[in-house]
Amino acid sequence: MNIFSDPLKSFDRLFDEISDTLNEGVNRLFDKEIKIGVTGFSRGGKTAFITSLVNTILNFGNEGISDRLPRFSEYEKAGIYYGGIAPNHDLSVPAFPYHEYYDCLVKDNPQWPVATDNISEIRLEIRFKENRLLMPGNNRNLYLDIWDYPGEWLIDLVLLNLSYEDFSRMMLAQVNKLSKLISCTEPLLALGERLSPLKTPDPRQLKDSVALYVKWLLECKKAGMSLIVPSRQVLPGNLAGAPIIEFMPWLWEIPEDYPKNSLYAVMKKRYESYKKDIVQNFYETIFSKLDRQVILIDCFSALGGGREAFVNVNDTFEILLKNFSYGENNLLQRIFSPKIDKVIFAATKADQITYDEEKHLLSLLRSMVTSASHEIRGQSSNCQYMVLSSIAATKCLEVNYQGKNTQVLSTGREEDKYFYPGSIPSQWSEQSMEDFKQHFILRELQPPVISPGDPIPNINMDVMLSYLLKDKL
Repeated sequence: MNIFSDPLKSFDRLFDEISDTLNEGVNRLFDKEIKIGVTGFSRGGKTAFITSLVNTILNFGNEGISDRLPRFSEYEKAGIYYGGIAPNHDLSVPAFPYHEYYDCLVKDNPQWPVATDNISEIRLEIRFKENRLLMPGNNRNLYLDIWDYPGEWLIDLVLLNLSYEDFSRMMLAQVNKLSKLISCTEPLLALGERLSPLKTPDPRQLKDSVALYVKWLLECKKAGMSLIVPSRQVLPGNLAGAPIIEFMPWLWEIPEDYPKNSLYAVMKKRYESYKKDIVQNFYETIFSKLDRQVILIDCFSALGGGREAFVNVNDTFEILLKNFSYGENNLLQRIFSPKIDKVIFAATKADQITYDEEKHLLSLLRSMVTSASHEIRGQSSNCQYMVLSSIAATKCLEVNYQGKNTQVLSTGREEDKYFYPGSIPSQWSEQSMEDFKQHFILRELQPPVISPGDPIPNINMDVMLSYLLKDKL
């Protein structure tokens, strides 16, 4: 064995990592690369958003595309003439399956893009004419790096700065708060009568106890709650059956001292391993060097889940966003430690409402993320709000109803008549929530009818592109 081989290989790897970091930093410095983080909980629409965004950019340069982007004025001002998919930075990460998702949307029996169950990446290239003073008319490239991942995994980031004891106290507060809503709360808390933190754990009892906690998490998820941690217990992926996810918060009196092989010690050790090996790695891979952040929020699910779900969204985001680095970038930060300088909160599923209800959805979104957005603005990041439908399954029409012009929705399918979905509240209240549940028609929409080669219909994607890209073109 060559005793010098490992140190030399380690040095080579370190040199490669430093070189990659410098290259990325230089690209950021000269506005050649943007890393966009798409943040959202499970069923928030991340995969649909990325599919639609990619489709829009792939249509750059095609005839008539500027007419579809009336509020993305930079498209013509910057002389954009091409958009395409570029090779990914990390060849070990699966590529985002854009073409598969698009093909599913344009076939005879169209299907929505399936929710992702693993990490994937896509890198996009935009070509345009330089319009800066010193280099007018020169061709330039702008690269966008975008990652997709299961929304459930995002919530784990709240664990990064929590000890096992902090995690346990946080989840005990959740268990108590939701005790009237979640049916298995009582048997979960009753486990404390059988579990001894100071004794060597019984493997079967440990597995059964964790299974009951996972059942509680799944009920919370079904009820529309957002704080589902550890997330890999409800969507384990390749960790199914691994000891690293077989732990739970200690929901009873926390011992001050305990043997190293005790049940409490085993739970704590597995939690710390999970946080370091799974959560920290996930964060560093996807979120540690973001430039821009898109936060997708399904306001309809929060409304349907009642007050607890509505408040839970704001509380969870307030904790979650503390793990991101926001603020303006100076020269060195742009190269070595970039901060997120632009954030946009987007209320999804805007195709479920008529145009005259968009202002109410926007107001509702603002009220849901008040604390979280205040934290971002406090760190000098630009923060905006919008309503969005990444893949619009309806069109808004105006019809004469009882002598009045009334906005309605149409799917465009021959078997469907137009319909009026109803109103949504601009602020949350018990009464508005009940009115929404009783009167609003929230349909399970089929994908829109799209011919092969046609752009994906959307609502407000041009606004999104303008906000994300206008200062880079």
